[in-house]
Amino acid sequence: MTTIIQDEDDLLVEICNKHGVDPQYLRELFMIEKEYADKNMARRRGIYERITECIETWVEEEEAGINVL
Repeated sequence: MTTIIQDEDDLLVEICNKHGVDPQYLRELFMIEKEYADKNMARRRGIYERITECIETWVEEEEAGINVL
């Protein structure tokens, strides 16, 4: 199981590097999605707002030259 997780992370890093994206950004988005999936919510109320807030924060930080991840 650990190998699969590591293989997935390696692939994520490879794809992110290819497209100039910090892998931590996608890890955080995956974490948000998993939190909502774990709640087994049919309507996942609030997920889009949380994702939007994260992305807006990242854009503001990038524009300001801040890297908190």
